[in-house]
Amino acid sequence: MKPLSGCRVLDLGIITAGAATSALLADFGAEVIKVESPTYRDPFRRWLSERPADADPSLSPFFRATNRNKLGLSLNLKHELGRNAFLRLVEKSDVVVENFRRGVLQKLGLDFETLRAANPNIILASISSQGETGPEAGYVSYGSTLEAVGGLAWTTGYEDGWPTLSGVDLNYPDQIVALFASSMIMTAWLGRDERDAGVHLDLSQRELTSYLSGEAFVAVGAGLAAGPEGNAQAPYVLQDCFLSADGAWVAVSVRNSDISRLGPLVSATEEHGLARALGEWMRTHAASRAVELLAAEGVAAAEALDGSAVLERRGEIWDQALQRSPEGALVKGFPVQFDDCPLAITREAPSNAADSEDVLQRVGGFTRAEIDVLLSAGVVEVAPAALSRVS
Repeated sequence: MKPLSGCRVLDLGIITAGAATSALLADFGAEVIKVESPTYRDPFRRWLSERPADADPSLSPFFRATNRNKLGLSLNLKHELGRNAFLRLVEKSDVVVENFRRGVLQKLGLDFETLRAANPNIILASISSQGETGPEAGYVSYGSTLEAVGGLAWTTGYEDGWPTLSGVDLNYPDQIVALFASSMIMTAWLGRDERDAGVHLDLSQRELTSYLSGEAFVAVGAGLAAGPEGNAQAPYVLQDCFLSADGAWVAVSVRNSDISRLGPLVSATEEHGLARALGEWMRTHAASRAVELLAAEGVAAAEALDGSAVLERRGEIWDQALQRSPEGALVKGFPVQFDDCPLAITREAPSNAADSEDVLQRVGGFTRAEIDVLLSAGVVEVAPAALSRVS
């Protein structure tokens, strides 16, 4: 049995930080219900325009990756009927995940106290840029600004250069918060029998970014030099990338103790001139052969692989990081795996409103008449097949 079997999650998360958190919860066995609004859907649905011509236009590759294994509900929380319907679902759920801008949940009338009034044991996981409190809690932030203010951009780059960002396709703070948030939620849910009240988890992406760069700040506090060093990092006398004969780049790290080991390969046997000699030697060898020869001498070396090369090496250098969905789409995989109950992607990311009718009836206990009222008010959307049954 998976660790979160029997747990039900209402997922208000969007983009990466919230949606990827709940995707991990779904992987771990929770029933995750992704809640979007008829007037505002997860922007990841249309994040990329490149997709097969016959694909659902609302299921971009990024959306598929962060919303696999979930059910889909379309419900307008700004409408009183939608808010009340959501609270009925809260009564029968264990966790609510959200990464709205601070204050949005309160404006919707769905703050923690309101959720706890509906379900005294509810776990609310609030994922935000700066956390729930502080002078900058309400600031709009993105991965780039969080890397800047969290200090990560300062530690990355070349000496005397400018701060370096990981880029929109990675957004490091969004990625790391999903790992920490899902772990905290799992811990809170597994420990539910040891407490008699709900819990509000406050996760700050900026805090986590600074935490994971903490050694650099400790060095500054101790009066030691710190900051971006590029490839020149102690204790390595040489650490850089070199172009091989077949046009690939090879990363090499050389310690003082490695210089003598390079003797059979490179004529330079001391630090001076080593980079030039190694660069000239590399240009006479294919990347794979160069790595093989350096490794045989005990020198750390590896090809700098592009995306295609990484994919080609499944089962060699990685196994679980990427997976195929039931329809064959390549999506992000798992950070961990269980031998006795393997994680798997068993459900595609939901099309808009794919499971609205099922969720309202099965989880919320809504009757057909009540669903008709919500439909008439434009508060809920249902899948086209379900709509034909209603009419």
